Amino acid sequence: MLDFSNAVLAEVIVHSVGVTTDEIILSDTPLDIADNLLNRLLRDYFLGSFRNQGFYSFEHSSNLELNEMYSYCSEFFVGNINFIEFSRNVANHLQHVSIHPNIKGGELYIATFTDMVVDGELTNGIGIFKAESKERFLHVSREAKGLKVSCQFGTSPRKLDKACLVFNTEKDFGYKLCVIDNTNRDEAKYWLNDFLRAKLRNDDFYQTKQAINLCREFVEEVVKPENNFAKVDQADILCKTRDFFKANDVFDLKEFEEVVLEEPEVAETFRDFKKKYEETIGCNIPDSFMISTDATRQSQKFFKSVIKLDKNFHIYIHGGSDRVERGFDPDTGLNYYKLFFDKEL
Repeated sequence: MLDFSNAVLAEVIVHSVGVTTDEIILSDTPLDIADNLLNRLLRDYFLGSFRNQGFYSFEHSSNLELNEMYSYCSEFFVGNINFIEFSRNVANHLQHVSIHPNIKGGELYIATFTDMVVDGELTNGIGIFKAESKERFLHVSREAKGLKVSCQFGTSPRKLDKACLVFNTEKDFGYKLCVIDNTNRDEAKYWLNDFLRAKLRNDDFYQTKQAINLCREFVEEVVKPENNFAKVDQADILCKTRDFFKANDVFDLKEFEEVVLEEPEVAETFRDFKKKYEETIGCNIPDSFMISTDATRQSQKFFKSVIKLDKNFHIYIHGGSDRVERGFDPDTGLNYYKLFFDKEL
């Protein structure tokens, strides 16, 4: 799931790439984006077309470090190269792989972002955008004797031709990417296959992450007091979900419903929610798949079960929700929780 509502466009530089090495023009300085109107226009142009359509990752047949884009991004994220050097490396690499005679030249925008939320994780990222299509527009200018109208060509900020967002997360697995390529001709496949060398993620790691995110969002959006669930029910399902993924090698939807959700009505609601979630992310989560221990370990932060009481108390539940009892005291007019335990530690 993507949330760019608070994303900040930090830096932008633009280069021009052509079909031959003689046609490349590399800028020496980033754009001045201090103007709020320009900053907002570029931000919407860069991010507005991205939807939840599945993630990609960089790949290489023998060694991920030999993937040029993976290597450039890694060096930039850790601070070994600066923004301008990084952008020039990317532009030269794109120029190098643009060998098909039908590939169009265009402007290559490279940007950095902060405060991006990806699958519930706050991170920063890199954006790479190529503008190939030009549109005609009327330009009106003032002259001494009146107004002059001329026809000019420019880039429409309403649609991206080619784009890639690289999020600074899951480096060991080729980073998490979003890719757009609105040109369907065979020669256009160079963007994904030759330039990025990226693949759609549908492995055990990705399936496990998506299944855990599904469970987390189900608890947050469905298992809540407004739907006649107690807070302790939320904690209970989160704890059982954590234990299920840690204890099993294979995820089986039917077994998960029986062990974690238990009640048939809750299981049916979960299946309905799963269909809507799959439509939102643009891909299906199999009913059965191998559980990735790496994905499970990385997702442990999502399983923190906390019941917040007024501003005074927090109850952390790591299991044993059957030992938690909620009630109401008519004498004081206050709610209460009663905890049963064997011994203090």
